[in-house]
Amino acid sequence: MAYFPLKARVMQTNLEASGMIEFFKVLPNLFSGGVYLTDPKSGQILFSNDFFKDNLGCKKPGKDCLESDLLAWVFKDDKEAFLEQILSPNKRNDREQIVGDYRFQMPNETLVRWFQFEKRKVNIPGMDSVLDLVFVRDVTNEKTNEINIVEQIQFFLGLFENASVGMALQDWEGGYFRINPRFTEITGYSFQNLTDLNIRRIKGEPISDEEMEYFSFFKEGVEESRLTRKDGRRINVYRRISAFRNSQGKPDFYYVFLDDVTEKKQLESYQLHSQKMETIGSLATNIAHDLNNYLQPIHVFSQLGKEQITLGKFDQNQILDYLEKIRMGADNARSMIHRIIHYSKTKNEHSVSKIDISSVIESTIPLLVAGLPKNVEAQFDFYKSPLITKVDVVQFSKILCELTSGGIFVWDDRKRGLVQIQTQPMDEVRLLISLEFTGLSLPSLSELTTLDLVNFRDEDFQWTGIHLINRYVKNWGGEFYLDKPDPMTLKVFIYLPLEESIPLHNPYKMNSETKPKDVWSEISKKKIWIVEDDEAASETISFVLSQKQINPKVFSTSTSAIQYLNEEIPDFVLSDYRLREMSGLVMIRKIKQVSPGVSAVLYTGNMDGLDAEELSKEGILVRSKPISVDELYESILLSFGFL
Repeated sequence: MAYFPLKARVMQTNLEASGMIEFFKVLPNLFSGGVYLTDPKSGQILFSNDFFKDNLGCKKPGKDCLESDLLAWVFKDDKEAFLEQILSPNKRNDREQIVGDYRFQMPNETLVRWFQFEKRKVNIPGMDSVLDLVFVRDVTNEKTNEINIVEQIQFFLGLFENASVGMALQDWEGGYFRINPRFTEITGYSFQNLTDLNIRRIKGEPISDEEMEYFSFFKEGVEESRLTRKDGRRINVYRRISAFRNSQGKPDFYYVFLDDVTEKKQLESYQLHSQKMETIGSLATNIAHDLNNYLQPIHVFSQLGKEQITLGKFDQNQILDYLEKIRMGADNARSMIHRIIHYSKTKNEHSVSKIDISSVIESTIPLLVAGLPKNVEAQFDFYKSPLITKVDVVQFSKILCELTSGGIFVWDDRKRGLVQIQTQPMDEVRLLISLEFTGLSLPSLSELTTLDLVNFRDEDFQWTGIHLINRYVKNWGGEFYLDKPDPMTLKVFIYLPLEESIPLHNPYKMNSETKPKDVWSEISKKKIWIVEDDEAASETISFVLSQKQINPKVFSTSTSAIQYLNEEIPDFVLSDYRLREMSGLVMIRKIKQVSPGVSAVLYTGNMDGLDAEELSKEGILVRSKPISVDELYESILLSFGFL
């Protein structure tokens, strides 16, 4: 039996008499933690349950258990607080309840445990003094979780504040409640600046569109956009926005991730510009080479013809032969320029049109050759007759360049390479474009034996380019095949539908019975205007027309032509599209407002933005520069309805 001093035994007797002992025995069933009753004056523990005894070690047979004995197990950093709050009754006389969490380092235990003490004053019937009833709970798990959360928050705040990218937290109305230093560095706005702007915005006070950009970050996802810094400088930014949502799925706040990619964009732009300049340089070299070949016969045979005529000794047939060779050179140069202009037009990208496939490949030759490695040669064999099919011209040209440049099939830079491109009809309904490669890198060829274009898999990502080309060809109604006739050779076959050529119905054609015997004598009676700001071009066109006894009126500006309407109404207008004061199209339309029946031909070196089909409905024919003699005559005859 435990030994108690006289006063303690008296208090024990009083407790038994009051029935409180039975209450304390039942209490553990109602409360899962520890419970003890103590006398605040003596510090003696009058009663404690098993949880308290088992966990806090109040087991001293023959001796009193004192509340101060607990101090031995309190963790050193919490001893002062425990002594002041739990063991000093004089400092809590005015408080009915005391609650505190304290760490304990128990014997034979390496980990610190947390206990929550809740001390209350109690008055027991039949007893003069007030006692303290203390509830003790083991809160180690709760405190550990709480500490972990605090550490995680501190860790997050450390990352947030020291991040190399801008970070911000925005409420659902757009206001900022935290930004990191990098965000300020990128935008130039401090937290106070943004708060002031937000207050002005909420009050309805005017703020600029550039400032308003900072309060519209509510589109979740990733994007690259532009922002205006506080100092007015525009910057390129990478922006990621995520919403933290509540249980109803509504956003509580937004997390904004911001990075300045201005320098990166500038570097990319510089690299792209360098690549473009390099490609343009290679392209210009090839164009200059081809153009020089076309100009060579013009230069040589014109000089020979001039020498013979000057000497007065010339053979007419020889001179005619010289002129024919000069004409052929000029036609070749003109054809090349037309192909380049046609290729440079990107407004019809992703649009399918009917075209001769050989002409598409021929127009791509300068770009294709420019993209080939120096050790690779290209050879072409075109079918003698047009092979008409429907493709996206720009995309098909890009496909040819991608297949031959080495981006998909890698060339071996240690040996000579060759790509042979051929067009031919396959049967009555299909045409074939074949590309034969020799000199490719062997490792790149070895994997093609297992490549399945039909059942394309994610692991075949290195052949994504081939897969996309296959999709384009199928969209055009064709088929795409690869073949390896031997380990050193690769063949690519592109089959496309062969369209039947349809004779063009000419709406201007007249009945032969109504056609005049001498149409040019009839046209020479008409009022013909030429509007051209290049003197050499206008003189050339005037000379060509003079061969048909036509004496045109020439204007060097569109304004002078419009002003001359007060003197004369033309029957026909031939105009350049790009004029200094007013475009040729605008001028022709102004003339048609005065005289709707006037015929017109508009010629240009770049047809971007011009819809020839729609303009023909207005009575305006569109032609490409340089315009040949035959094309000029034909356009005039069409305009007057003689063809």
